[in-house]
Amino acid sequence: MSDELLKQEISGLKARVAELEQLLARQDALSQQQSSKLEQAVAEAQARSEQLARSESELRRQADILRLVFDSMTDGVTVVNDRGEILLQNPAAERIFGEGMSPLGTAIVTGSTIFLPDGETELPEAAHPFARALRGEEVDQLEIFTRAPVHAPLRAENDPPSLRNAAPPNALGPQGDGVYLTVTANPMRGQDGAISGAVAVFRDAMDRRHLIDDLEAKNRAFAESEQVKTDLVERLRLAIDEISTPILELWDDVLALPLIGVVDSRRSMQIMERLLEEIVRRQSRHVIIDVTGVEIIDTRTADYFLKLIKAVALLGARCRITGVRPAVAQTLVELGIEFGGVRASRNLKHALRDILRDSLFVSTRALPSALKGTPFEEPAERRQSRFKNDHPRGAARDRSAHSEAPSSGPGQQRFLRKESSS
Repeated sequence: MSDELLKQEISGLKARVAELEQLLARQDALSQQQSSKLEQAVAEAQARSEQLARSESELRRQADILRLVFDSMTDGVTVVNDRGEILLQNPAAERIFGEGMSPLGTAIVTGSTIFLPDGETELPEAAHPFARALRGEEVDQLEIFTRAPVHAPLRAENDPPSLRNAAPPNALGPQGDGVYLTVTANPMRGQDGAISGAVAVFRDAMDRRHLIDDLEAKNRAFAESEQVKTDLVERLRLAIDEISTPILELWDDVLALPLIGVVDSRRSMQIMERLLEEIVRRQSRHVIIDVTGVEIIDTRTADYFLKLIKAVALLGARCRITGVRPAVAQTLVELGIEFGGVRASRNLKHALRDILRDSLFVSTRALPSALKGTPFEEPAERRQSRFKNDHPRGAARDRSAHSEAPSSGPGQQRFLRKESSS
C-alpha cells in the first residue's frame, strides 16, 4: 500500500511540476510579451520625446523668427487685454509712444495724446481705437496725430524717415513734436467668441500727410487760379459789354447809344442802367439809339427797347431810333411791333441833324419873346429876313406850325446864348 501511495504521490508531484512548468512557460511568454510592449512603449516614448524636442525647437525657432519680425516691424503693434491694459508691444510702438502705456482714455500712452488730423482737437475717449476695438468694432486706417512723450527712446535705423527725423518733444511748434499715424485696430476673440483683448497697428502717415497737404495746397492754388481766371473773364466780359455798348455825347444834351450784336435780358438791364445814369449825370434831353449793328430784332428785343424808351421818357428825355435795316423793319411790321411816338432817322448823322434843327427852331421862335421889352429886342423885319437867309428849312418848318417841339431847357438856353451872340 505504501508503494502504491508513493507512486500516486510521485505521479501527482510530476503533474504538479508539469503544471508549474506550463505556468512558468506562460509567465515567461507573458513577460516576454510585456517586455516587448514595454520596449516598444519606451521606443515610442523616446520617439515622441525626440519629436517634442524637435517641435519645441521648431516652435522656439518660429517664436524667435516671429519675435524678430515683430521687433523689426516699422509699424507699431500693440496688444491689450479686455481691460485695455498693455500686454505686448513692439519696439516701433515704444519708439512712437514710449514705454509706459495707460489702459484707456484720451492718452494712449503716458505723456502722449491722440489728436484728430488737425493736430489740435483731442480724440474723444469713445473714439479711441482700442475702445472701439474692445466694443467689437473694426477700425480701418484711422488717421490720427500724436505727440511723443518726454521719455521716448532714440529712433532706430529701420524706422521711417518721419520717425527717425522727428524732432525732440517741445522742440518745434504745436505739431513739431509729433507724427501723423494711421491706425488699424481689431478685437481678439476666444474660442467662445468673447472679446479677450484687441490688437492695433500704427503706421507712419507722414508721407501720406505730406502728399495730402501738397494736394490740398495744389487744389487751393488751382481754385485761386480758377477764381483769378473767372474774375479776369468777368472783367473782360464787362469790358467787352462796355465797349460793345458805348454811350457817346454827340452834342450838348444829346447822347448816342450804338448797339452791336444780340441784346438779351442781361445786356438790356446793363444798357438801361448805364444809359439812365448817363442821362442823369449829363442832364441830357435827347438819346439816339443806333441799331445799325443789330441784325435781328424779335418781340423780346423790341420789348427791351420799349422799356428802355419808357424809362428814358420818365427822366424827361426823348429817344430817336436810327439805323433800322430793311429786314428788321419788315420783321417789326410783320410782328406788329410799334414804338409809339418815337421818331426814326436814316442814320446817326440825320438823327443828330434833326435834333439840332428842332432845337434851333425852338430857340429862334423863343428868342423874340425872350428879348421882348428889352433894349436888345430885334425889329420884326430884320429878324424875319435873317432867319430866312440863314435857315430856309427852319423857316419852312416855322410855317408848318411844329407841334411836337419840346419845351426849352439847358440845351435850348445854350442855343439862345449862341443866337444872341450872333
